[in-house]
Amino acid sequence: CADLGHLASPGAVHRRWVAALEEEMFRQGDAEKAAGLPVAPLCDRTTGGITKSQVGFFEVVVLPLLSNFVGRFPSAQPLLDGAAANLRYWQDTMHKQNSGAV
Repeated sequence: CADLGHLASPGAVHRRWVAALEEEMFRQGDAEKAAGLPVAPLCDRTTGGITKSQVGFFEVVVLPLLSNFVGRFPSAQPLLDGAAANLRYWQDTMHKQNSGAV
């Protein structure tokens, strides 16, 4: 639930959860490397983790899921609005990284 529960949270809370989840995945990758195993996707510290995949995750999973949910439960619109705000943050971050501004 934590993987999805934070997606509509205020930006600072959402980013804190993403950082914690990414660190958890990196530790898994570290253990896989130490055991001589292939490193699972998004778990390699040297290639970047989930922060690099957030835009796609929001566009393919999060917004369609929440859009359908809000279609059935209109009072849940603030969840969709919060997720859309977090998507904009990741889009802006990705744009800055791609333009060399970060």
